[in-house]
Amino acid sequence: MLLTLRFLLIGLILASLASGPASATFHDRPGQCRGGQIKCGARCCSAGQRCSFDGHCIQPGGNYCGGGRSCGPFERCVAGGTRCAPIGANKCVSRLDCPGGSFCNARGECERTSPEFDPTPPTRCDDGLTCAPGSACLPGGGCSRPGWFLCEETGSQCRPGFKCSQHQGCVPMKAIDCGYGKWCKPGEQCLPEGGCTKLPEDAEP
Repeated sequence: MLLTLRFLLIGLILASLASGPASATFHDRPGQCRGGQIKCGARCCSAGQRCSFDGHCIQPGGNYCGGGRSCGPFERCVAGGTRCAPIGANKCVSRLDCPGGSFCNARGECERTSPEFDPTPPTRCDDGLTCAPGSACLPGGGCSRPGWFLCEETGSQCRPGFKCSQHQGCVPMKAIDCGYGKWCKPGEQCLPEGGCTKLPEDAEP
């Protein structure tokens, strides 16, 4: 009987030790990462992963797009970081990676539905800047907007359907130019203090 009580007492002592602070080092504590992991904000990243500036894990070789989204080692972030596309000019995985009027062919390249599609890479300027197709390098640096034209005398850029305004800016093609981008309707004249007034009936158009 005495031997039985001795074994029961030893068992109770061991049980209390196992549930005490000494055994906590063998288990994960809340808020701590396991061995080999790195702390990244409120997350734990696996070995080989990187921690983004806003506390998200980035896979090895991946590119961080922001908002917790990442792309693979051979991909780039597109559409404001919401999607991934293959690295390289004119490469694609779906139609969403290609410009309007084109599709992603079986070779993984953007191909236009009409024959006038020009797959040449973007224009590279003398200052090292790259301009998108349809735009041009500006003399003072930068790029024109695709489809727009440059007013050489003022340096302004005008979209189709507009013309260069005196001194600065653009006005609609059929408008009366008042300068600095201000304009009046046909049959009106510009006032020195600003605004418009109708032409006199005997005035020449």
